[in-house]
This record gives sequence, structure tokens and C-alpha cells, in this order.
Amino acid sequence: MGMKDHAKNWATTLRLDSHHAMERFGVLFVALALSFVVIFGTAATTAVSNERTQLGSTALYTPTFTTSKTQLDGDVHGVYVSSDRTRAMVLMQFSDTSSVSANAERYQGFLTGASKELVDEPLKSNISGEIVTFGPTGFLAMVLESDAPFEQQILNLTMRSNSELVFLPSEKRKVREDLEGQKTFAEFDQWRLYFNPGASGAETVPALDSETFDAGAVYADLVITPDEDVVRQSMDDQLAQMQVDQARIAEYESEMDRVNVDGIFLTPPTVPEQIAGDEVTGSAPVDGKDSTLTLKPKWVSPSGYDFDWRGGSVTEGYLDDLVSADDSYVTFLAEKASLSKNGDEGAVRLKDEAWALSNGRLLSDYGTSSDKAMEPLREIKNDLSQAYQDYFSHKVDYQVTSYGQLLDLEVALRTVRTGASNNDSDKALFTY
Repeated sequence: MGMKDHAKNWATTLRLDSHHAMERFGVLFVALALSFVVIFGTAATTAVSNERTQLGSTALYTPTFTTSKTQLDGDVHGVYVSSDRTRAMVLMQFSDTSSVSANAERYQGFLTGASKELVDEPLKSNISGEIVTFGPTGFLAMVLESDAPFEQQILNLTMRSNSELVFLPSEKRKVREDLEGQKTFAEFDQWRLYFNPGASGAETVPALDSETFDAGAVYADLVITPDEDVVRQSMDDQLAQMQVDQARIAEYESEMDRVNVDGIFLTPPTVPEQIAGDEVTGSAPVDGKDSTLTLKPKWVSPSGYDFDWRGGSVTEGYLDDLVSADDSYVTFLAEKASLSKNGDEGAVRLKDEAWALSNGRLLSDYGTSSDKAMEPLREIKNDLSQAYQDYFSHKVDYQVTSYGQLLDLEVALRTVRTGASNNDSDKALFTY
């Protein structure tokens, strides 16, 4: 029996031949229906699984906010938790720091649960809370305490400011469409956030593990340290740049010993005091090793600094070592700021008299750039002069601007440590 005969027998057995049209239709219909059941069942299972996965990982659903009456904008920096996940913090920042109160007692919070469709539902945890302001920085936090690790649940937090420092005419006070009909948003200056502190995406912050909430430690961890890392990277880059600048200077100085015009050499000038004798030692980061670059200057800009920034940190503080015991850091920084960082810049622009030749004459004695004979020596002079100026500019930027940024961060942290405000009263947070 051939292959064609076998196929006919199978078709007859399955009633797929021409004599069983109705049976064939029924078989195909059932098969198709079963396929749809399998496909849609799998899709539904996958969708539920995806929703659970997303709920389990997404900590923040509202990255920005706008207050309902004064129309002040702000960002939500993130949702953070303690290592045991029984304390959570939502950190917010107003864009206009001058238009909001720095007193935590001027704020209230209202908290409930929410479904994935953002419909209100009861809280799954017993939660209490306090509100913290971080001095005049515009940062504001709602700190939540749970009697057990936070459940996987979206939370609906309404924040209210009871101190309006901005006036808007009534015609400009427009409540968002999705909040219309909720009269408290028209009556009070409020904003709403959705977040899930039980999600895996909530970042663990060691400072939240302390027995009592330490605003300075939290601000140092979440705001100061990231900013400090940026400044430190910039300072490393500046040191690497200055190392290249010094290599350029050495290259052009060596050219004065090699290049001559008819036996006449350019005599090395006296290096300006502001850059003379400087050394950039160490090496840039390589193969995972930290940078060891260091500037050893002979001269420090009057408005600049030269302390061991690698050996310390903003959190530990630099100012106590810089300011004398009988002075204040405020006065010290004010005096530094009053000094011009560019006051000595002119000194690295050497005058014509500095560029002498080996024959006892000056390079300027041989006319302008139209005199082609001395062009090789003139080019060395121009290159070395520019290298001096570039190095000096980078050095001053490093000593004044970058060091100053580190101290600015320390001042900001000191301000938060002394100016933070807590509202842990029974009116700070209402849960329902």
C-alpha cells in the first residue's frame, strides 16, 4: 500500500474525506475553539503575571506634582525604605524654594490604599507617619512607619500645605481635570502621589535604619553624596587635564633646545610664579583602580584652596580644619569670596621682554609674523605662552571653583542639620 492509500485511510478514519463534510466542519470548529481557549487562557495568565510583576517592582507612580491652588511644581526623587522595610520615605522637592514653607508643621498628609486601577481601598498595613522639611532647600519628605514590612500595595498620599506663600488670581487657580469634584483640592493647596513602598524598586537607605529619623544623615545619603561624587569626578578630570597641560609645557620647553634659526635659539623665559614648580603626580584610574592624581602647587590662588579632598568627605566636613577656632566659617568663606580669582591671571601673559634669543636680542626685534625667517621660534613662543595660560586657567578653576563646590555642599549639609523641621504630631498624617 502506497503513501497515497495510507493518506486516504487516515482521512476516512478522521472523517475528513468528501463524504463527511459536516463531520469535518465539526472537527475543525472544535479544534479552532480549543485553540482560542488555550491562546486566551495563556494570555490572561501572562497578563496577570505581568501585572503582579509590575506591582512588585514599581515603587513610584507619580514622579512629578503640581499643587492645586498655588500651582507650584515639584519632583518626587524616589521611594526609600529601611533595611527591614518597616520604614519608608517619599522624598519630594519643590522647584521654587522661596515660595514654600520650611516648617514641617505647615503640612499634613492623608493616606489610603489604592487598587492597580487607582481606586481607593483600605490600607493593608497599620501605618503612622511624620513630615520632615530639610531647611530652606525645598526638600520635603513623608516618612511612614509600619508595624510590619510594607505590603505589596499602591498607596494614595494626598499632601496639603496650610501655608500659601504665593498669590494667584482666582481665574488662574485651575484644579486638574482628574481632581475636579474633589472639593478639598479647591479649598486647600494639595497634591497627590501614588507609590508602593513594598515594591522591590524601593531603594534601601542605611540612614533610615536609625532609631529616630535623622534628617541630616538622610540628606547626606540621598542628596549630598551623589552631588559630591559628581564634583570629585570633575576634579579628577581637571587633574588629568593639568597633567596633560604640564606635558605640553615640557614639550614646548624642550623644543627651545632643539629648534634654531641659523644657530639662534629661543631662551627659556622665567616661568610665572603662579605656575612655577607645580607637580601633578599619581595616575588616572586604570583597571578598576582609583585615581591617585594629586596637585602639589607652589602657589595657591588667594580665593582658592589646597586641602586633601580625597582624604576626607563633605559628610565628615572640611571647614573645621580650615577655619581657626576664633573665627566662623561664614566669615571665612565671605573673605575668600571677596578675593578676585583672576587677579594674577595677567602675570602668566609674558611680555615681549621675556622672550630673549641666544644671540642677546629679543624675538620681537625681528618684526611681525610677516617675517618668515623667525617663524619656527615665534611658533614655539606662541605655543608655550598658550600652554602657560591654559594650565593657569585650569589650575584656578580647580582650586577655586571645584574646591568651592565641595565647601558649598558642606554648608548646605550644615544648614539642613540645623534647620530641619519634623512634624510628628497626631495631625501630621491621617490614614483611612
